[in-house]
Formats: sequence, structure tokens, C-alpha cells
Amino acid sequence: MDNTETETLSSDDQFWAEIRRNHFLLNPEVTFLQGGSVGPSPRPVVDKVTESIRAFESDPLHHQGVFHPLVQEAREKLAAFVGAHPDRIAFVQNTTMGMSVPAQGLTFKAGDEVLMTDQEYPAVSACWWYIAERYGMTIRTVELPLAIESPEQIVRAMASGITPNTRVLVVSHVYWTTGLAIPLTELVRLGRDHGLWVIVDGAHAVGMVPLRLDDAHPHCYISSCHKWLLSAKGTGMLYVSDDAQDHVRPLILGRNVYPNPKASRFDMVGTRDMTPFLGLAVAIDFQMSIGWERIRAYCQGLAGYLKERVKRIKGARVLTPADPTLSGFITTFTIDGADLPKLQQQLWHEARIETTCFHIRNIPVFRISTHFYNSRQDIDKLVSEIQKRLS
Repeated sequence: MDNTETETLSSDDQFWAEIRRNHFLLNPEVTFLQGGSVGPSPRPVVDKVTESIRAFESDPLHHQGVFHPLVQEAREKLAAFVGAHPDRIAFVQNTTMGMSVPAQGLTFKAGDEVLMTDQEYPAVSACWWYIAERYGMTIRTVELPLAIESPEQIVRAMASGITPNTRVLVVSHVYWTTGLAIPLTELVRLGRDHGLWVIVDGAHAVGMVPLRLDDAHPHCYISSCHKWLLSAKGTGMLYVSDDAQDHVRPLILGRNVYPNPKASRFDMVGTRDMTPFLGLAVAIDFQMSIGWERIRAYCQGLAGYLKERVKRIKGARVLTPADPTLSGFITTFTIDGADLPKLQQQLWHEARIETTCFHIRNIPVFRISTHFYNSRQDIDKLVSEIQKRLS
């Protein structure tokens, strides 16, 4: 960790402690290091959603009209945050739902191939395996290297899997396994240059890495805003490029079967609770009021601090790239010879530390998610408790 990261952490400790204390409902007895699965919404978001539900239920028909322009305002704020035109943003409930739109909405034929890595999220992989079986397609997987040293290495790995039959390229912007952040623009260009549909799982990217979706120009980009953006649960986004919108059929059919040049036609699911999207607007406002670049610098500093501290654990190996341009706020590591699932349970039951543990190619790993409600003390506690149980 360089001097800049050290200074950022030390000078801002009190500031971030006050943010957590004043704006989050997190149990102070729990060390929450699992925001990569679902993040805790700050108080302003919780309050907005709660107030909106009460207002809506006081007069549903009236507030349905009141809420519509507020949802559109949330769409515009999210579009600005991810660098896209609002007309290219659809509101879905989560990444799984959003991924189903291009998977079921595009047309394929027998013999077509879908190219993805061996580290795609299980729900995403299952989605495309199902579509492949339906059409008689083939799934080709590229083994994503665990030791990534450059963006070019990732591009070369994906390029090696393209064949004349490849029709779809499915990649994650930030991988749920190791926290690897891919060179999005370069991979989109690779796919488009080969005439492929480029579908991006951005579940972990929104709120973690800088985004300019209109510049990167994937055909579809999907994310869950309840992770790093800390929005209300059930708020997700689907970006659909202009040149893809006429080729993707809506997942749910209703009034959207009539001509509509906007991605909002993919919002259609019938009657649903739209109050979470009012909370989404507040979540964006909340992070912007703190300063998103300030948040990102702090979180990158925490991740760097964690990587350094993990090296003190005997037998530990960090699988997340050290280069901050290739990673974000997720740190994944293994410990040679340790029973990680057992250790995870001990950390929770004996020390109230919330983590997650799984396998990557039969390698047991811890995945630690650190956000701006976390601190160096949380990291020190994690490392200390692990060392205590391994000694």
C-alpha cells in the first residue's frame, strides 16, 4: 500500500466512523464484510421508501400519478451516474431478471455459440445454458486466469475462445469470484468487431468502478443497485443500446408491444411497487453528497489495506489483482491447508464477523467486501480472529 492510501485512511477515519454511526442501521455488534451479496441501505434511503409506501397507501390511485415523474427522475439520475442516456435505461428488479431480457428476447438458431468465462455468476450461467438447450446452441467457456497481470491478458483470453459460430459474448464487468475488473471498452470492442451480441453482467460494478456506458457501448449491461450503490432491495437496471433495442423482445408483454423507442418498455411487469426506485434516487444523492470519488478512494484504500494485512496470515494467498485498475472493493484470498467453511462459521458464531466462503476451481476462498461503512478496525479484527483460530 502506497503513502497516498495510508494518508487517505488515517485522515478520514473519524469522518467515515461518523457516516456509519449517523447514516446506517447496521448492528454495531456485527462486523459486516458481506456487502457484495447485498448492501445495507443508508437511513435516507430507508426513510424515503418507508415514507413513500405510507403516502402511496393513503391514496394509491392519486400517488400512482405522483410517483411516475419521480421514477423518471430516478432513471435520469441513474443514467447520469452510469454515463448513459435515460432512454437506454430500463428498471428491473435485479441482475438475474435483467439478464433474462436479452437471453430470452434475442433470436438464435441451432449451432450458434455463447462465449463466457468459467467464473460467471451461477444464475447467469444457468440462464444461458437454458437458452442454449432451447435453441440447440453450444456454450464455450474460457478459463479466466487467476493471476491477472494486465488488461491485455484478459482480452487475449476471451479472443482465444471466439469461433465463426460465436454469436454472443457474456462477461462480467467485475467478477463476483475474485473482484477482477475487466477492461470493459476493449472487450466490448472485441465482441462488436466480431459481430457478437455483447451482454455484460455489471452486478458488482455500479457504485464500485467508473462507468461511461454510452462510451463503452455494450449491447446490454445489467446491474443490481442494492449491492454497491446501496439502493433499496429490488432495484436493478438494464442498459440497452440503440442498435439492440429493435432486436430484443420484451420479457413481459403488455402496452410495450406497441412502438416505443425507449428502453423503458423493458420495465413492464404489470402492477408493482415502485417505491424502491424512489429510494434509488436518494441512494445516488446520498453518495454524491459525500462525493463518489472520495468514497471510491477510501474504499480502494481499504481494499489495499486488507490485501496487505492478509499477507500476515500464514499460508494466505490473495487472488484479487493488486493493481487498482483491475480490481475494486472485493478482496478474495485462500489459506493453504485451512478449513475455510469451518472457519467462516467460527468467525460468525464466535466473533460476529459476516463473510462468505466458496470455491473457485476447487480452491476454497474467502471473499471480503469492504465499503465506506467499514473501517481498518474491521479488517484488523478479521485478520486477528483468523490468525487466532489458525494458531
